[in-house]
Amino acid sequence: MKFLTTFFALILIGQVQAQDMDWWDRLHNYPNAAGPDRLDYISISPGYMGPNALRMPVLGNVIIDNYISFDIRYEHHVGNGDITDNAFLQFNFPIKKDRALFYVNSIPIEKWNVEASTRDERRMTGISGKGKTTGDIAFGVIYKIFDEDKLGPFNFAMRAHSKTTTGGNLANARYTDAGMFYWEGTFSKSFFRNDESRFLGKMMLGFYTFQTNVNRLINGSTERQNDAPLYGLGLEYHHSKWQIDTDWSNYQGYQKHRDNPSFLRFNLTRQLNGGAISLGYHHGLRQWDWDTFSINYRIHVSEILD
Repeated sequence: MKFLTTFFALILIGQVQAQDMDWWDRLHNYPNAAGPDRLDYISISPGYMGPNALRMPVLGNVIIDNYISFDIRYEHHVGNGDITDNAFLQFNFPIKKDRALFYVNSIPIEKWNVEASTRDERRMTGISGKGKTTGDIAFGVIYKIFDEDKLGPFNFAMRAHSKTTTGGNLANARYTDAGMFYWEGTFSKSFFRNDESRFLGKMMLGFYTFQTNVNRLINGSTERQNDAPLYGLGLEYHHSKWQIDTDWSNYQGYQKHRDNPSFLRFNLTRQLNGGAISLGYHHGLRQWDWDTFSINYRIHVSEILD
C-alpha cells in the first residue's frame, strides 16, 4: 500500500510539473520554435540576461597594487524590469612588485526579481520571476609592460581574462553556462603629479568574445560565437588618501542583438589603514540600462616587497 501511494504521488507531481510549463510552451511556441531543449530558447546576449552574465570589464589605471588583498562587495542593480542584488568577492595576488598581478573573483550569491514582461522577453522558465543562484568564477592576469617613469611616455599593461561555467540558472537567463574571454591593452598617462596628488587619463582597447545562442528561433540559431571590440576612456584624480575616477566603457558585438552595452561609471575610494573602501555608481547607456550601486571593502593581507 505504501508503495502504491508513493507511485501515484510521483505521477501526480510529474503531471503538475508538466502542467506548470504549459504557459511557457504556449507563449514561446515550444517545441516548434527551436526544438525540445528549453535552454536553446534563451538568448545568450547581455541585453537579454541578468547584469552579471557578461559583465563589462573594469577600466584599470596600470598601477599595480603590491598588496595581497581581498575585495568584498555588495552590488544592487536596477533596470530592464529587473532588480538584482549580489555579493562579489575577489582575491588579488601580485606576482611581481609593480609589474604583474593575478586575480580570481566570483559571485557567491545573486538574488533577482523581474517583471512578468521581462520574464517573457527573456523566455525565463520560472513563472514567479524570482529566485537566487550562484555566479561564475572568473580569473585573469595583468602584466605591466611600459612605465611612464622608466621605459616610455605612458604606462601600458596587457590583461587576459576568462570566466568559467560555474554560474547557474541559464533557464532563467542569469548566467551563460558557456565560455567568455577578453584580452585588452590599457594605457594611462599622468598629466599632473606631486607628492600628494595625481591626475591621469586612461584608455583600454581590446577584444571580447563569448559563446552565445542568439536565438532568432524558427527552429533555432546557428550563431554560436560573438566577437566584440572592447574600448573605453577614463580619468582619475588622486589626492592624499582619496581617489575619484570615472570612465566610459563599451563592447560592440557584431550580431546586433542587444550585444553592445555601454556604461558610464563613477567611483569614490578612501584609503584606510589596512585597506580601502569604495562607493560606486554605474549607469547603462545603451540596450543594457542598469543603474548599479555598490560598496566595496578591500582588505590588505600583506605587501609584496620584491
